[in-house]
Amino acid sequence: MKNGLTPIGDIVKNVFAKIEQEKDFSQEEIDTLWNEIAGSAAKHSVPVSIKNSILTVRVDSSAWMQELSLNKRTLLKGLKRKLGKDRISEIRLKTGEF
Repeated sequence: MKNGLTPIGDIVKNVFAKIEQEKDFSQEEIDTLWNEIAGSAAKHSVPVSIKNSILTVRVDSSAWMQELSLNKRTLLKGLKRKLGKDRISEIRLKTGEF
């Protein structure tokens, strides 16, 4: 704008975008989203935590670890689409019981 003022609509939009970006997701929300995105692999894996934009997922066997590793890029794309592109930057897979 010529006079250096920012329209109130732009300010409100930016505030809501920032709030959404900083929103913490509950474990239930993450579990639901993982089930939706991971498909049949969700029966063999569970999201454990999100720290520093890294989603850690526990997998019940090395065979499913391999399957998820091969599809990591697609899974990450789906998560970014649902959570926002800056929320998840990586998926770490670990084997173990859940």
